Amino acid sequence: MPPVEPARPEYPARLASHPDSPAGVWQGPLDNDPPPEFSPPIKQETPSGARAGMFQKAMFDATWLARTGEGGLGMTDLELKSVLALPCPTIDWPMLITPGFAVHYTDGPANVAMPARLYDAYIQFRWLHRFSPEWATDVSLTPSVFSDFEQSSSDGFRLTGHAAAAWTWTPATKVVFGVGYFNRLHVKVLPIGGLIWTPDEDTAFDLLFPQPKLARRIYWTGQTTKEVQDWVYLSAEFGGGTWAIAREGAEPDLLDITDYRLIVGMERKVAGGLEARVEIGYVFGRRVQYRNGDPEFEPSDTVLLRGGVKY
Repeated sequence: MPPVEPARPEYPARLASHPDSPAGVWQGPLDNDPPPEFSPPIKQETPSGARAGMFQKAMFDATWLARTGEGGLGMTDLELKSVLALPCPTIDWPMLITPGFAVHYTDGPANVAMPARLYDAYIQFRWLHRFSPEWATDVSLTPSVFSDFEQSSSDGFRLTGHAAAAWTWTPATKVVFGVGYFNRLHVKVLPIGGLIWTPDEDTAFDLLFPQPKLARRIYWTGQTTKEVQDWVYLSAEFGGGTWAIAREGAEPDLLDITDYRLIVGMERKVAGGLEARVEIGYVFGRRVQYRNGDPEFEPSDTVLLRGGVKY
């Protein structure tokens, strides 16, 4: 397979100033590490040095939320996914295919019967196109199954996706606008958009709702090349999800978990090589709800630890 980055000379591919930034979509090769349900638009999913051929990247993430007290809810999340790329319909309009699988191990609370394990299985189809130096689009569709795999109802199958466009206001500033289709129990649709500002090669401000990120490159290892970069960042996330579950002595139900996260992290980016990140965060505004309304509770705030590798 040929490389998926545009070959036209008017749209030269290059390493973005912050490879994991949404700005990378408009600046050159594909890049990113998205969550399964919401992948911030204008944020691509293959390495900054896009590989020739179908395979682009493999990723593994592990996240731990501490259980705080008898009424707390702890979780351990493990997720594995890969990114494949096809020149579909053309080499200038690539399609990224991201199959993934995740398992969530729950811990508590003591007085509520929670499923011990929840699962995500999905495959995202994502089209990225740059129509001109000023305008580009990002559209995705993700058939998914979110379930405890203990029931046979069709409620576990959901479609999610997003559609967004970006306008280059200045060489350092881009305006993003669009809509995200979450298709969760209480959150179906959210607007997405904001500003991407990269004042210099060592700074990236992705002021995008609902997943902003402020990043700064550091040189504490003495590394100065563009192929290997160290970054620190502050980000926010809209977390949780909706799963179809079995309930003892009752009809199958839907479990919805919602939370908000503030995260501080550090990552090493290696073009075409092994990359890694570590994060610590504060999780708040937590709510657990069921479709039938019983029970509904609000777990206490907690801390988050996350690590991930990509190749």
